[in-house]
Amino acid sequence: MEAFTILLIIVAVAVVWVWIKKSQKNSRQQIANAPEPKLEQYHQAISASAQRLVEIINESLKIANESKNADTKVSRLDVAKKRLEELKKLSNEHPFIKLTQLAQVEQSIAELEQEFLQAQYREAAEGNMRGQELEKEDNIDAAILEYERLLEEGVDTPFTYRRLAIIYSKRKETDEELRVLRAAIKNLPVENSTHYQWFAERLAKKS
Repeated sequence: MEAFTILLIIVAVAVVWVWIKKSQKNSRQQIANAPEPKLEQYHQAISASAQRLVEIINESLKIANESKNADTKVSRLDVAKKRLEELKKLSNEHPFIKLTQLAQVEQSIAELEQEFLQAQYREAAEGNMRGQELEKEDNIDAAILEYERLLEEGVDTPFTYRRLAIIYSKRKETDEELRVLRAAIKNLPVENSTHYQWFAERLAKKS
């Protein structure tokens, strides 16, 4: 995604704001018609909840943009979408809460969804989850098939390569492990330095 769009996401969500109506009456009228303490506390609690949702949305979209891990990108985007729906519901239920630039935020989320679809991030994340569940069930052969399927598609999720390399290592299938390690070096972005280094060092040790 272009830098401009990323900036739009971060800024657009940051300016989703909570506005509580304030009386325009004079001071005497304000005193005469002052809201009951419980009502004022209720409004404050609702506005605080809305503000917290804004913060979660903002942070989640930032992580979805910046993370090098497909699983993280997908999960944080899902969090942002879920919390945005909660915020919209809160705004609909409480007229004193107003949201601005909602359309721009939703458009930015849609653009991220499209980017993730093209990069197969969601498919990779779901495949990794299936592989992990199969491992927990001790169905290792099926887990290998799931990870190998992702490998053939050239995914850049470190988890896929790491789990597959470890499985082959435990099985003493050195040639297969080396193949996976080389594929990881080829497909993982160098910018993902922590994971890239793990595979590079393991390959050097095993070769």
